Amino acid sequence: MPLEEHRPAGFWIRFLAWFIDGIFVLVLAWMIAVLINDQAYFESWQATSGEQSTLSDGIASLIYNVVFVVIFTASTLKGTPGKLICKIQVVNPDMTKISMLKSIGRLFAYIISALPLLIGFMLAGWNQEKKALHDIICRTRVVYRQ
Repeated sequence: MPLEEHRPAGFWIRFLAWFIDGIFVLVLAWMIAVLINDQAYFESWQATSGEQSTLSDGIASLIYNVVFVVIFTASTLKGTPGKLICKIQVVNPDMTKISMLKSIGRLFAYIISALPLLIGFMLAGWNQEKKALHDIICRTRVVYRQ
């Protein structure tokens, strides 16, 4: 399929995918908290001051980032559950799936995208190819599925 037929995914659809992924992490953290009886997790929901990170939050984030962000993105699924639901995918410039190493690099490049006030993520809404900073760094594209 020619590259022109693959419409790039812009900022807002990618934001929606990220939001959906956040819901998955929240559910995963809750399930882990129930399984390990993490009382601090449930107490943090009742706390009125600031956000508190708990063991369940940390485990859920680690599992989600390793399994769903890195492994799913490098698999034939080409994306996280949020990206799958939003019908977008992460690919190489030639539309092939990305490697496991590139997927790991892309996860670490998220940090660079986040550092200057999240501007690296917002780039996806400001350039013609709809690429965020981590896409530019890792030479990837996020496009709509056909």
